[in-house]
Amino acid sequence: MTKHVIDKDDTTVEERRTFLLFDIAGQMARGVVVGGTVFFGPVLFIYAVYLLGTLLPEESKEAQDPTPDSFIAASQDGS
Repeated sequence: MTKHVIDKDDTTVEERRTFLLFDIAGQMARGVVVGGTVFFGPVLFIYAVYLLGTLLPEESKEAQDPTPDSFIAASQDGS
């Protein structure tokens, strides 16, 4: 991407520096966006699941476990 400006003979040193400055700043900005997505994506997903849980009626939160013996069967299999 920088090759076309750096290899030209008719560009000045100031033009090359300006181009490289904006090129590096653009790459840093893309990195910030990717880093923010990687960090805040899972945080927002967990928060969305939490918010959906608050919309459930209280009766569903107090219900009996639909699979009460599942942990016993798993421990007997040697898992």
